[in-house]
Amino acid sequence: MQKVLKFIFCILFFINLTLARRVIFDYTKNETAGNADWVVDHDYPYPIPSNPSSPTDWDGAISSWGYALYRLGFEIVTLIPSYGITYGNPNNPLDLSTCEIFIMVEPQNPLSDNERNAILEFIRNGGGFFTVADHDSSDRDRDGWDSPRVFNSAFENYLGVHFNVTGERLNTWSGVSKNVKRDLNCPIYNGNFGIVDSIGFWSGTAITLLPSVNPDVYGLIWHPNARQDTDSILFCYGYYGSGRFVALGDSSPCDDGTGDPRDNLHNNWFMYSDSVLILNATLWLSGSSNFAEGRIENERRSLSFIKVSDAVRLKNSGIKFYDIFGREVENLKEGVYFINEKGEVREVLIVR
Repeated sequence: MQKVLKFIFCILFFINLTLARRVIFDYTKNETAGNADWVVDHDYPYPIPSNPSSPTDWDGAISSWGYALYRLGFEIVTLIPSYGITYGNPNNPLDLSTCEIFIMVEPQNPLSDNERNAILEFIRNGGGFFTVADHDSSDRDRDGWDSPRVFNSAFENYLGVHFNVTGERLNTWSGVSKNVKRDLNCPIYNGNFGIVDSIGFWSGTAITLLPSVNPDVYGLIWHPNARQDTDSILFCYGYYGSGRFVALGDSSPCDDGTGDPRDNLHNNWFMYSDSVLILNATLWLSGSSNFAEGRIENERRSLSFIKVSDAVRLKNSGIKFYDIFGREVENLKEGVYFINEKGEVREVLIVR
């Protein structure tokens, strides 16, 4: 019965999402400095084309992340310095009050007090904040700041998350970890995109939690040899006010390898449980970790129902089926897919 309910919730969720929901990726802190390309697309603030049919239609190293969220119904926006990080500023069309989730991947420059306060107020009032750091001394623009220090300086004394730096253990670690807190009730571990079994870290830093600062922060993935406590954490999540945040100690899991060809990028997005973790966490940040949450707006989006046998026949005739990640699917079964017919992308629900 629970499997049936979850399948129904899946249908309702995909019908529910509309393009009115917004995710903002930060690009105010030189996130493409040096050998990095942590943007969805190199067209700002709105990626081009506005209606992509695959992740490679956008050319940033985190385009697959943005594309998956776009397919889930979110508007994808890149925040650039001319708009700035603000909260509650009616004159800024990209003010954080206009989005559900704010994502910072490897910021290279420090935040001002006003920027920090804007982000904290955004979270406190119900927003979702995704932070991604990298290894110690990953100062790509040589200004004396790397992402662990940027995040520590701004948020350590509020969110209770410390990214390890020089002189602290596991500040530059590579390997695969399956040391995951296997809590089926945790929607990040057991989420809409599957169960998080492992993560690949390629020169990332570990996280130390500070429960005396924030008692509502929790580890989810640890170094392979670590105890599941407040140290040696690779990924954590928590609450601040009415909002939520997550922290990842390495940018490699976000990398889909499709960024600036002059940079040394790697396709880690589909390795291990990297994309599952990131998308489960992003959806949790939006407050929609349960497929049944939110209003159902049938008039805005609808699904075409296709039997498995008919879907197989269409596939054999040349119609390609894609999953939410934009990957072509070879073995069709029940679920939600996207098909491209004569240049038009639409959703279908395959049923028995």
